[in-house]
Amino acid sequence: MVGTEEVRRRLEEQRAKLAERTGKIQQHLQQLPDPDSQERVTETENDEVLERLDGTERAQLAQVEHALQRLDAGTYGVCEGCGEAIAPARLEAIPEAARCVGCA
Repeated sequence: MVGTEEVRRRLEEQRAKLAERTGKIQQHLQQLPDPDSQERVTETENDEVLERLDGTERAQLAQVEHALQRLDAGTYGVCEGCGEAIAPARLEAIPEAARCVGCA
């Protein structure tokens, strides 16, 4: 299994990338649309897609933050559902996983 410091590094890198992406999405969404634009419908559709993407990114960011809190608390790698260890392969694939495969 990957060491705690490596896990922390990966999670912090992931947190930084997610925070940057959500920031860029928010900047785009805060731009005022051109009221005279013939492409207004397309712009509105694009904004709807970005809003859904932002929600997904923010949810993943919250999971990463939670994983970092579990690292600090010494409970990282323990399933929040059943209390058993989360398989190392699952944590390798999804470092922010809070539940084992059976509880997910």
